[in-house]
Amino acid sequence: MNPSTLKETLKSGGIVYGTMLWGAEGTRILNSISSEYIDYVVIEAEHGPRTRSQINELTSALRAQNITSIVRITSPNPELAGSTIDAGADGILVPYCEDIDDLKLSFGRTYFNPLKGEYLSKALNTGEFPSKKSEDYLRNRNKDRLFILGIESVPAMENLEKMINSVEKLDGIFIGPNDLTTSMGIPDEKDSDLYINALKKIISISESHSIPVMIHHATLADSNLSLSLGSRFLLHGSDSSFLGQKIEEDFKQLRSGKKLNSSTEDSSIKKPY
Repeated sequence: MNPSTLKETLKSGGIVYGTMLWGAEGTRILNSISSEYIDYVVIEAEHGPRTRSQINELTSALRAQNITSIVRITSPNPELAGSTIDAGADGILVPYCEDIDDLKLSFGRTYFNPLKGEYLSKALNTGEFPSKKSEDYLRNRNKDRLFILGIESVPAMENLEKMINSVEKLDGIFIGPNDLTTSMGIPDEKDSDLYINALKKIISISESHSIPVMIHHATLADSNLSLSLGSRFLLHGSDSSFLGQKIEEDFKQLRSGKKLNSSTEDSSIKKPY
């Protein structure tokens, strides 16, 4: 799904489905990802060492497959947001954001790239651009960009309404369960009522502004929970989690000595005769 279609789907109240590239380097892994099932991919660059060249290769390959690319950058850094857009990203995910000034500048470098410095600050704070011609040019040039705000702490959650209202639009709200639960004092307790109620609160506030919520869950049970709570920007698993789950599943069976019988054998596996 290209960025324009993805944005329209979300705007109309629909659901989009994506996954995360976490550990894999290079573009060969993308041969396993089909636009029939995957609408977008989040390229992990916060915890993974991604160069601009690597990001460019991945975003170019995803674009060729009609899959939207969103890059999670390392911090709410406007210069990093701008350079990542220049590297080919369709969208930016700003993680763990609590400061409104950082949020506004990062938004500006995403949606008004390449405007920067004093002119960008003036556009963000007063709505004044160098000229109407410049404003029309920048808005048209960046109309298909996506900017996603990471709400991953208690202070961010408590200031969500204020943060939403500090910029003219957000394309999504991202929740990182590990960071959020750790901030809440319940690390990785995703079955906790405190965590579930926090998700409900964030989704309720966000959807009241017609902003879809993205929660990064790794299991089908947790991702189905996301859907049941109203998450429409579904982010399920990653290359690393899928590989780990499959290794565990297969080798647990192999070590147990159990064999597939004819009724459960994978019909897609070709026999050697």
